[in-house]
Amino acid sequence: MQGLKKLSNEEIETQETNTLNYMTNLEALYKAAVDSGIKVTDDEVDENYSKTMSSIESTFNLTEDEFLNKFNLTKDYVKTSLKKELIATTYLQDNSEVSEDEAKNYYNNNKEDFFQIRASHILITKYDEDGKELSDEKKAENKKLAEKILKRVKNGESFDDLALEYSDDSYTASKGGDLGYFGEGTMDENFEKAAFSLENGEIYPEVVETNYGYHIIKVTDKADTFDAVKNSVKTAVLSNKYSEQVQKLFDDAKIDVNEKELKSVSYK
Repeated sequence: MQGLKKLSNEEIETQETNTLNYMTNLEALYKAAVDSGIKVTDDEVDENYSKTMSSIESTFNLTEDEFLNKFNLTKDYVKTSLKKELIATTYLQDNSEVSEDEAKNYYNNNKEDFFQIRASHILITKYDEDGKELSDEKKAENKKLAEKILKRVKNGESFDDLALEYSDDSYTASKGGDLGYFGEGTMDENFEKAAFSLENGEIYPEVVETNYGYHIIKVTDKADTFDAVKNSVKTAVLSNKYSEQVQKLFDDAKIDVNEKELKSVSYK
């Protein structure tokens, strides 16, 4: 999937290392899965093969035959590889479930990692329609416009309506400026500092300037309970379990890598 761009020598080396790590981890998982008696059906393999070929066709504009010929592969070889991946993945999922108590315990010990807020904004930009930065004079005009809009919001006018009418963020304007939930470290520093200082339903008292322009900011919700972020917590715990499971199997397995054979692989 890295084939759409030309890679540097360093990127090729990294890709080779990542691929080798994936292959060795897969072998460790597959061996454990077979020892546990895990199997997958031919229908499941066929379905996965069809999805893979469809993805390759849409990404690289290659038909199934063109792809197989280009990389000197056979249909049976690809299906065997996919079957191995499915069996390994099934084993990993079956042995890495997350209980409610585990998730709650992890949340209680890492609350700061999961705290998120939901905010809306009205953006008055610093750039023209071609993406070029405005003159200082035009920026000053836009800042004054943002200050006038903030005053109207403070006087009780609808934030959603003003966002739809004035916001230069076209993606969020039709949604009342809604940016969704986000945690610390994901937004512009000035924007984030202002947003995280607010209580639920509160509007920041001043226009906030960022590299993008001038923002009127309103916090609409705070995800500060376990129930609000339960899915994110379970995903984090599951990711840790996956890593631990793979590492343990890898440490216990005896895997030999034939470097000479790897380097002899060639592609058309």
